[in-house]
Amino acid sequence: MRKICLIYTGGTIGMKQNPNGKLAPVDFDQLRASIPALALLPVELDVVTVDKPVDSSEMQPEGWIDLVERIEEHYQDYDGFVLLHGTDTMAYTASALSFLIQGLKKPIIITGSQLPVGVLRTDATENLLSALEFAAMERDGEALIQEVCIYFEYKLYRGNRAYKRSSNEFDAFSSPNYPALAESGVRMSLNEDLLWKPVESILRFQKKVDASVGVVALYPGLDFTKVPVLEDWKVILLRTFGAGNAPNTPAFIDFLQRCEKGGVQIINTSQCVSGRIVPGLYDSSSALEQFNTLSAKDMTFESALVKAMVLLGRNLGRDEFIIKFSESLSGECA
Repeated sequence: MRKICLIYTGGTIGMKQNPNGKLAPVDFDQLRASIPALALLPVELDVVTVDKPVDSSEMQPEGWIDLVERIEEHYQDYDGFVLLHGTDTMAYTASALSFLIQGLKKPIIITGSQLPVGVLRTDATENLLSALEFAAMERDGEALIQEVCIYFEYKLYRGNRAYKRSSNEFDAFSSPNYPALAESGVRMSLNEDLLWKPVESILRFQKKVDASVGVVALYPGLDFTKVPVLEDWKVILLRTFGAGNAPNTPAFIDFLQRCEKGGVQIINTSQCVSGRIVPGLYDSSSALEQFNTLSAKDMTFESALVKAMVLLGRNLGRDEFIIKFSESLSGECA
């Protein structure tokens, strides 16, 4: 029997309406009572609750580090981990864990729900049960899934490839540039050819990130002469148009010069959720080619942002940062 650690961080899935009609966290005994099918799972389940469960909109990098420390503490005790998490920042947390824990040989599956446990038509039951089933999958005693995933509404995604696409649909997540790893229907179908195999053989837990990252979204009419370059920025993500296009104007070039003069590494990431950055495809991207601009390739915005934070946390030199950002560390880009 596989042994799984269930970690509750907060979010709708771990809440239930109290007699006053308000959502409040429940303890695991209440969760078991609300989902009797948990008893049918062939897993040994232990539950851990973080010291202060938070709404996912309040999740901070410190919360990622707390999860890394908890997983490191219990890594040898369990065959896999399932994290209950709010949906708003789930993709950020999934990306963070995929980069902060290298050489992972066990599943870390993050799930949540759009409706709380006990509410009519809740999606919490299926999401939790299936996440646990995927976490318990093994062959000859070895976990089949050895990466950080998001499970939601019958699909298992690579965590650093997914993003939240809807706030009011059960099918809340999507992975536009990488296929779903698995689907659960009448049968659970796992596409093993798509699974990530760790590049690093040594298990490493990183416990530092650096959030000195700025984000500027381009839009028609943006006056670059009024866009500041903050002193504490070490990296800036430009949310450009289409395949990485930006206005080839003197004001924009001057903005890029201010970034470079301030030692800020520029990263080009598209506002499109599907597709990839293609440097030099259009003449309108020529301004960016004049500078040492990194391409986010086909990474999600969440993944590119968190990857930059994690690499900054390693105190890499500029050249090594560029090399590592351009590599696929955990299957986040092609």
